[in-house]
Amino acid sequence: MKRVLLLSLCVLVLSGLAGCREKRSVSFENDISEEMIDNSTESQISAVEETEITDKSAIDDEKEYMKLYFNDTEIPVIWEDNQTVQELMEEAGKGDIVVQMSMYSDNEQVGSLEKSYTKNDEQITTHSGDIVLYSGDKIVAFYGSNSWAYTRLGKMNLPEGDVTGLLSNGDITLKIVIAK
Repeated sequence: MKRVLLLSLCVLVLSGLAGCREKRSVSFENDISEEMIDNSTESQISAVEETEITDKSAIDDEKEYMKLYFNDTEIPVIWEDNQTVQELMEEAGKGDIVVQMSMYSDNEQVGSLEKSYTKNDEQITTHSGDIVLYSGDKIVAFYGSNSWAYTRLGKMNLPEGDVTGLLSNGDITLKIVIAK
């Protein structure tokens, strides 16, 4: 980042100096020199930007994240940023979390976790695709809506019809794994 700022400052100073010089007849040599400076500056900026992109990609490649599966089908999830999700991630880091889910109330699948997690319950109305913690030790995936006190865990990033198709046809197995 310091390199980018320093490089930007140099470009700004060079531009200011070029604008302040006295206008006389422009020689062919001056045009070539200025073009070489401009090309060199652009190359340096491109190199810095490319390095930053590469560095960010390397960091992203090392970052762990959670994946959710229903009956071995990977489900894209936008996870909440809260303590409960962090605890689930830590637990999944020790080994996959596997939960047998059962249909309940024609709008959700519910399964017991092997331990209790931090509750941060709030009265909410759930919608299709919501994933919540209930009573500290149960995970619930909705394909309909319900109003109750839950701790939000995440939201499936799928169209409502796909969520209904996945969850409304009998009991399922939920699996949470850690991936890089």
